[in-house]
Amino acid sequence: MRTTTGLRTLAVALLTGATLSATAAGTFATAAPPTYAEGHRGGPIRGTVVSRTPIDVRAAPTTHSAVVDLLSPGSRDRVTCKVRGQSVNGNPNWYWLTGARGWVSAAFVDTGRRSVPACADPCPQWKNVG
Repeated sequence: MRTTTGLRTLAVALLTGATLSATAAGTFATAAPPTYAEGHRGGPIRGTVVSRTPIDVRAAPTTHSAVVDLLSPGSRDRVTCKVRGQSVNGNPNWYWLTGARGWVSAAFVDTGRRSVPACADPCPQWKNVG
């Protein structure tokens, strides 16, 4: 069974708990970031891109989703929360970045050993959507 990019994006967004809005062209875009899980404490978590090359910011926590932004090595952004997504370099965690408004594999972001809370997601954790 074939699926369209729009249907895959809708399914991924629904699984991550994101809010969607339909655009004039009939495609879907992520409109609101996920929220912290219950019980999160502490201040903002800053992440630094530790890749040697620019990294893609994705619409969903998988390398198959649309690229929504690009971050240069050494750039910093606020990390809101994490979900389990497609495993990248053996790391299944993906971070929601507030400024970039998208997902980045945790394999390429250093949070200074700060613990990143799980996103408030009503669905079960992701299972390597590869």
